[in-house]
Amino acid sequence: MNIQNSIIVAIRALQRNKMRTLLTCIGIVIGVASVIIMVGIGNSARIAVREKIHSYGTNAISIASVKKPFTGSDLKDIRRFIPEIQYITPMNYWEYPVKYKSKNITRQIYGVSNEYFIMNNWQLESGNFFTREDMLSFDKVVIIGNSIREELFGDEDPVGKVILINRIPFRVIGILMEKGMALSGRDLDNIILGPSTTLALKLYGTSNFFVIYVSTYYESQIEYVRKSILDLIQRKYSLSDDQMQDYKISTSKELLQMTEQVSGYLTIAFAVVAAISLIVGGIGIMNIMLASVSERTREIGIRMAIGAKNRDILLQFLIEALIISSLGGISGITIGMLVYVFFTSISHQPFIFSLLSVVVSFLFAAFVGIVFGYFPAKKASSLNPIDALRHE
Repeated sequence: MNIQNSIIVAIRALQRNKMRTLLTCIGIVIGVASVIIMVGIGNSARIAVREKIHSYGTNAISIASVKKPFTGSDLKDIRRFIPEIQYITPMNYWEYPVKYKSKNITRQIYGVSNEYFIMNNWQLESGNFFTREDMLSFDKVVIIGNSIREELFGDEDPVGKVILINRIPFRVIGILMEKGMALSGRDLDNIILGPSTTLALKLYGTSNFFVIYVSTYYESQIEYVRKSILDLIQRKYSLSDDQMQDYKISTSKELLQMTEQVSGYLTIAFAVVAAISLIVGGIGIMNIMLASVSERTREIGIRMAIGAKNRDILLQFLIEALIISSLGGISGITIGMLVYVFFTSISHQPFIFSLLSVVVSFLFAAFVGIVFGYFPAKKASSLNPIDALRHE
């Protein structure tokens, strides 16, 4: 019997037990759909994390001092002696009561320069950034995030309005574009920023600060600039290696590498879980095929009696298992893609089509069908024709 005839016989046998065929496919459908969904979600999460990190600022370096604060002299020296730095800004923050009309909240007020917004790719929804005059003349102005706007102003336009920060009046000059949640779960739009010079004079009572943000021209310069900043601080203050532990420095590249590694591990874990589902589906195929062999023993004996060879019987049952797993694979891919599209639409995650995961899922489903279908097929082909004909 040739392959074409074996396929026809296998299809007819499966059509006679449509419900059994459908139930056998379900395990494969769930396994393949799980692979598509989990790998897709993993890829979407990886891209979303990358975009989130880039939204904080590309080629960015953060230097935080745990004990000794930075001074304006430190900021000037870093800018002067490390020409690879494109942007640099100090940052200070303290918590203060904020009031607008009858609404009262308590928030951290961040003191930064205009370069902070450039480094973080932060655009304005309305209003203006700080001007050079704002910085030099210590103007009492602030820029707020969307969450602050909704909490204090509701539907009212905040630009031009005056809020009280620690009972000192500050004029709102800008509203930041919405950024959403940070990787840590912090609301990035729940923020109030003022000129570092103004806040140092009017609120903080000190011109020193504990954080410096810098940005390089190119990603390849990050490691060199990071080392140069640490060397400069160590030489300037004659610090020992132990004292340098008080300075914590991190880069956007390091954060990206860490999150890429974590998301990669998660994707592998998802794929392994989905593969286990496929194996369970394969066990289901084997059980159903064994039951089918038992029920069709007399039919197998008749076919052998009229000339069918052992390899013909083996091929027929392997083809049945392959058809079941292939149908399950196609259905699983379709359902998995639909669920993945639905997930990305409601979660606003990027949709990443992975042809590799589709192909691998289908091939693995077919492989599972052949592997788990081989034992029942081998059992069927090994039956003694006489004993098979006597089977009731």
